[in-house]
Amino acid sequence: MYQKIEAILKKIDIIFIALTVISLGGMTLFIFLQVLFRYVFNSPLAWTEELSVFMFIWMTFLAGYIGARRGKHIGVGAIKNALPGIGSNILDLIANLISGLFFSIIVYSTTMFLPKLMTQTSPALELPMAFVYSIMIIGSFFMAFWYFLQAATAFSEKK
Repeated sequence: MYQKIEAILKKIDIIFIALTVISLGGMTLFIFLQVLFRYVFNSPLAWTEELSVFMFIWMTFLAGYIGARRGKHIGVGAIKNALPGIGSNILDLIANLISGLFFSIIVYSTTMFLPKLMTQTSPALELPMAFVYSIMIIGSFFMAFWYFLQAATAFSEKK
């Protein structure tokens, strides 16, 4: 079962990595355009800064999931390494459950705000703010799923 889930998540990883690269590239391009138009043409663009901020938000949650999958989120390895085998597994279980719960709360809270965000639009691009912040739900959902999966396999040899 774990192998099937892992195979699906690897395909999702590819999508998240591609969207992260697109977000970072787009953000870099739009900031460059803003500097170019502001200082070279003396005519700043109103939408580039806003779009860059939105892409940064998207990149943060997309890359957050990739970081979780690769085990790159911050942790306290000294305590885990000092514990014997079973203690280390228990600490893994607790840490992954807390992380999964945290991201589940973000999913729930953001979902509750979605109707209000549908009525708000961004100033320059007039995008629904629900679109901008929907990545919080998507990224946090996948991070929560990953941490709960890690918690479920804390005592397994398949990790």
